[in-house]
Amino acid sequence: MHWRPTSYTSITTAQKKLLQSINVKTSSELVPVQECYGRVLYDNIVSRLNIPLKKTSHMDGYAVLYDDIRQANYSNPITLKVVGEVKLGKSSNEFLHQRKALRISTGGYLPLRADTIIPIEFTKFDAVKKTVKILSSFPKGSFISNVGENFKKGVTLLKKGNILRSQDLSLLLIMGFKKARVFKKPRVILIPTGNELTNDPHLVKLGKILNTNGRIISRLVEVAGATSLELDITPDSIKEIQSKIKFALYQSDIILTIGGSSVGEHDIIGESINSLGIPGIVAHGVKLDRGRVAGVAALEKKPIIILPGPIQGAVNAFIVFVQPIIRSMLGLPPINRTMISAEFMQDWQARKKFQGFVKIAYVKLLLSKSGNLMALPITGETANITVLTRSNGYILVPEKITQIKKGENVRINLLPGLSFSSGNPADFM
Repeated sequence: MHWRPTSYTSITTAQKKLLQSINVKTSSELVPVQECYGRVLYDNIVSRLNIPLKKTSHMDGYAVLYDDIRQANYSNPITLKVVGEVKLGKSSNEFLHQRKALRISTGGYLPLRADTIIPIEFTKFDAVKKTVKILSSFPKGSFISNVGENFKKGVTLLKKGNILRSQDLSLLLIMGFKKARVFKKPRVILIPTGNELTNDPHLVKLGKILNTNGRIISRLVEVAGATSLELDITPDSIKEIQSKIKFALYQSDIILTIGGSSVGEHDIIGESINSLGIPGIVAHGVKLDRGRVAGVAALEKKPIIILPGPIQGAVNAFIVFVQPIIRSMLGLPPINRTMISAEFMQDWQARKKFQGFVKIAYVKLLLSKSGNLMALPITGETANITVLTRSNGYILVPEKITQIKKGENVRINLLPGLSFSSGNPADFM
């Protein structure tokens, strides 16, 4: 059987057919807060307490009574007796009396009746006499955080669907959460196929192709929020491919095949999938440049994405088919709307044969001498990995658009795992 499409399916139609054939399931799990970085919150987080719990100083200095220091200034300092120090994390039931002061640190709870904090730089301490001179007056209540000023008990602090950052984890810990309920990561199994592939670099000299694409896609899967398992290289054998797909159906939520399908060649991937049940292949040959030999299928209500062998095609198919499903299973919108605006640096023209396709144009973001963000198009053959290594963003070009002119303002998509920068200033030169 040879697969040679007479027509190509639009990306939108292929996506709709796939969604109609699968169940996009979400589930949750309780995870220790310290392990929740980058996870997607499953429930709203409601504050269990007031923060701060009590009136708190937000400066290092002295807790005083305002009426004692209201007339203080550099030429007429007010001297107070220092009667102790507030220990961090400890409350005091002691009243602060007139003409007395307590040393206090940032975050310390105010003693009873204290109503003003004098920062230490506006004081002069006498260690022998154990007194402090107040060199400046401040309004009553200065440098004090009141109960619940940061947040109050019962208010929603983090909403379902938030991707948890390090500061969010700190907030959860402050509120006493030991675990958080997050969306369970979907499990993705990758099946690299092809007699030409090898994991042994020494065999490249003998004509084999090193299996690097599977590892690239695996990393993109993981930074998208899923877990990945790349199976051993599968030869071009329907029986062996069937065996791997059966295993993957039992062990995963999403299945990705890599390679084994291209125009004019024996379509063993398509045959293998269709032989295992219905609906099988729902779209094969899509309006995506590059990546037109990609396909989508479903078995047992689980998605199977057929990624082309050449790396650009594989990554492009990941962008339009795989990433949206992973995001949906994580409770996120299918499309990541985070984009960066930049000025296009050169004219760009869609390939004549595929102008009516969705195009993915890779770019390198640069800073101009004036500090403006610029986008340099990066082009090359579909199997050329350097197109990706030289890029840090991409433009999803709709079917109807066939060219981008120099000087146009464009919206650049950032793909986690593809768009990371080392932070080296040379990245933007």
